[in-house]
Amino acid sequence: MKKFIMAIGAVLLLAAGPAFAGDTALTADAAKRFVASLPSVESLGKKLEAEGRTDEMRVDTQPKPGEEFKPFSNAVKALKMKHPSDYGELSSAVKPHGFNPEDWGLAGDKVMIAYMALKMDKENPGVMAQMEAIDPEMLKMMPPEMKAQMEQVKMMMETVADASPEDKKAVAEVEDELDAYMENQAERQSTH
Repeated sequence: MKKFIMAIGAVLLLAAGPAFAGDTALTADAAKRFVASLPSVESLGKKLEAEGRTDEMRVDTQPKPGEEFKPFSNAVKALKMKHPSDYGELSSAVKPHGFNPEDWGLAGDKVMIAYMALKMDKENPGVMAQMEAIDPEMLKMMPPEMKAQMEQVKMMMETVADASPEDKKAVAEVEDELDAYMENQAERQSTH
């Protein structure tokens, strides 16, 4: 389920449309509503998982070289294009929380990026410097698949490192709830 949340949202955010146009900062209210929406989205995630479609969704949500890390927005797009009825279910699940699917996806991206930034700041503040210190010659010697994965991780880390202070502040208010939700999802995964 965590994979699905990270795909629809590491596999694991908002107000009305204009509130997420462009680079508008995430509000604490939007972050709270996004977190509150996660259990509502779980039934859709379980359905997709039971039907074996989470791997397909994971592929659709992975950033391609040069693309931004937007797991929730990409998942919403994939649902809308490939699974319109599931997109409708998502719409029904997030509407009571004040979102349409696209705004929910944008909010989810901001919440997860800021959440990962908070975790990176606390648990491994030097990780970006470590990524930057990787010898480019070593990268050239890696098999193409591994090199592509390293480049994806680096791009994701750069996106996380660039999380706005406003977004991190908003997510800090729901960090405990996100921690509990993620731990619960990890426990569920380990029992399956």
